[in-house]
Amino acid sequence: RSFWRRDSQRAWANQATGSCSATSLKRDFAVMDEDAGASSLQQFCLLAKTIKGPGCANLISQALDHPSIFVFAELLDMANIQALAGTQAESSLELLKLFAYGTWQDYKARAGQLPVLSEVQMTKLKKLTVVTLSTKSKAIPYDTLMRELEVNSVREVEDLLIDCIYGGLLQGKLDQQAGQLEVHYCIGRDIHPSEIESMCEMLGQWHQNSIELLNCINAKIENYSHQCDAIRGEQQDLDAKIETIKANVRAQQDAADGIGGGSADVEGFDEDMDKMRKSGRTKGKHTHSLGIGPRK
Repeated sequence: RSFWRRDSQRAWANQATGSCSATSLKRDFAVMDEDAGASSLQQFCLLAKTIKGPGCANLISQALDHPSIFVFAELLDMANIQALAGTQAESSLELLKLFAYGTWQDYKARAGQLPVLSEVQMTKLKKLTVVTLSTKSKAIPYDTLMRELEVNSVREVEDLLIDCIYGGLLQGKLDQQAGQLEVHYCIGRDIHPSEIESMCEMLGQWHQNSIELLNCINAKIENYSHQCDAIRGEQQDLDAKIETIKANVRAQQDAADGIGGGSADVEGFDEDMDKMRKSGRTKGKHTHSLGIGPRK
């Protein structure tokens, strides 16, 4: 049954994400897991206020084992946790930092200086490694995942990825034909202190680009407004000229034939003038359809 259930999950994960119900379901699972993780992390932070020394090392191990906690900055900032530096339990502090910022390969490089991981902790660190890789590329080859995670088969990789998807760590598609993971979304990991400056620079550049874009949009809107005002003015001038011409024609007709005798000719001329006015308005509408017409 377990084997069949895993294959069913794999088939579901391989489907395109066009289904609204499936996408909504994954999003709901992600939100629930995120809320559960935040609540659990808060409980560990409260405990860290009263536990000191070796007890904090045990608290760290429990937090790393917790299935819903994948961010650790708040716990890492607790004074009693930081107080482990320079003590016999310092390795637990370093392990917590590694789970906050590092990857599976980082742990392997320092395994001799850090506590031995439980099976649950190894799996969690590999999942966090997948998240880190997902922030760097939206298409991750299975070969890269197998090398970074040190797994021996595609099936192991896909099982881990399915767990990541169901756990709300990422959203994506397992492309078996191309042999890669297509990443649509992944959670954010804790920010290393060394990354804060570059992140501020990136946000500053984004802010500057946003200001320039807004200025460009405002300039185009102002230019469009001026064009609309000019077209409205031209239309008003045309209407005034038509009315002047009609008045002159009526006066001339009245002088020549009398008021009653020339009424039919005047009505015909009025129709011609109306056509001319409509032609001018139609031209304005045509100009508006090209992006420079008057606003309604």
